[in-house]
Amino acid sequence: MSTKRKANDLSDIAVAIDTSKARVQPVLATFSAAIPPSASSFTTYRRTDKRDDCIVVSENDKIEFVGKSFDDDQPLVRGCSYLLGVYDAQTNSVTFRQAPLVRVDSTIKALKGAQGVSDRDISDRIMQAHTELGVAFGSKKRRAQIRADERNRINMEGVKEDMKTIGASIEIRTSSMPTKQELTDAQDSARPVPRYNAEAKVPAEIYDMEDVLPKSVAAFIDISPLLASPSDLDVYREKVPIRSGFVKSKLSYLLNQPKPDILQIRRALYLSYLIKMATMGNKQLADRNACVQSLCCSPEMADALFSKFAECVAGSVNPDGSPVYRKTTAMENKLICYIAVLMLSLNGWVAYPSELAGDLGIQGKKAEKYLASVGCKLEAVSAAEIAARTSNKRSVSRSGKKAVLKAPIQFPKPSLRRA
Repeated sequence: MSTKRKANDLSDIAVAIDTSKARVQPVLATFSAAIPPSASSFTTYRRTDKRDDCIVVSENDKIEFVGKSFDDDQPLVRGCSYLLGVYDAQTNSVTFRQAPLVRVDSTIKALKGAQGVSDRDISDRIMQAHTELGVAFGSKKRRAQIRADERNRINMEGVKEDMKTIGASIEIRTSSMPTKQELTDAQDSARPVPRYNAEAKVPAEIYDMEDVLPKSVAAFIDISPLLASPSDLDVYREKVPIRSGFVKSKLSYLLNQPKPDILQIRRALYLSYLIKMATMGNKQLADRNACVQSLCCSPEMADALFSKFAECVAGSVNPDGSPVYRKTTAMENKLICYIAVLMLSLNGWVAYPSELAGDLGIQGKKAEKYLASVGCKLEAVSAAEIAARTSNKRSVSRSGKKAVLKAPIQFPKPSLRRA
């Protein structure tokens, strides 16, 4: 029995691959937007430098189509290739040809003129057209509003020029301003404290005690009566101008040592002069002879104190021809800072704000501020410790803190709060 062969039996179709470099080759296209009509024809262009890259172009009355098989000099696809088969009915054969993949983008011809124009420019054009319509056909109120808007409109070009001018002016002015380090150095040099070493590693080396009490000034302090009669209260009252428990306790301890420290004794007496001067008003300072008698010191010592911790009143003199001095706020701050440093040096670089407040007759908070200004750290202590370590009976109820000078020295930062 015979079998009838079907006309389209696939087993008889011949398959071939065209490897020729024909000028016209098929392409596989994808469309990103509009799809052209089926009757559209495309023109193929190939790059001379790269044989496999091609461009296809077509157009109609409204749209242009441009397709490329590459993007930024790189093929659209990598690692694979596409083949298109063409069936020939006459020869009953299929021929496969390599087809590059192209991505076709469409452009509306009517919008080509707007390409490259920023959205802001388009918006400005719309606003300009809207304004022209308002001027031509708007109401009286609308036209008035348009004129007001024109007057209030900022010319950005002019603003840019002004910004350049302002920037140049600021640069010129700021170039002469001191740097942060220069401001810090100026602030440190203006502190009302004795000369100090910011790099010192131990508290005893921070302050220059020669600046606190120079040897030339210490020579004016006569301590021979105290050394001769350390327990004579009359001698003590004659040489010490104040009733300070701190000074009394330190002098008593120093004078009763087997080998008294002459320098420390003079510093303790010098401290008593400074405390007495701090408690004196400007009316007392104006009378030089009365001041010398009140300070229980030599006239040379009084002159040294006045020249360092007071200012001369221009045009005023005492009956003996000596100048009249007065304390200013700056000089008073300097005086109390020197007092604080002397108290620290005589007490192992530890001081109690309550004791300083009691001797100067000031509030405890103010005494804490002065001790902090010379670089001390404030630490809380018990009332029992204050009573055991201080000699001023009034100091126990004044403050519950002690001030410790630590190295390297750190001064308090200036407050940014407005006064």
